[in-house]
Amino acid sequence: MLREVITEVCDIVAEGRAYLSGAGIVGIIKKLERIANKRSAVSMEGGHYEHYRVFRNYLHSSVWEMLGNEVSDNVITEHCHGGFGAGSLFLANKKT
Repeated sequence: MLREVITEVCDIVAEGRAYLSGAGIVGIIKKLERIANKRSAVSMEGGHYEHYRVFRNYLHSSVWEMLGNEVSDNVITEHCHGGFGAGSLFLANKKT
């Protein structure tokens, strides 16, 4: 019984974090004006995205809900090994 309650609480917290992360991603993409017909690669670092598939599904679902089916296909999220600094470096090199 206690195990089920803890599992449910963890799922609720993960869903909230995923939706907040998705809102942040969508906000940044809109601010950069990369919504219309432009692909955007988002580098994600962290154990939740890498190991907890439910979090990853919630994140993709939240981006899809906010942008719609056609536009959300232009947003690609990938896990970045090596920390935030390495991911930023890789994305900066792709942009130039």
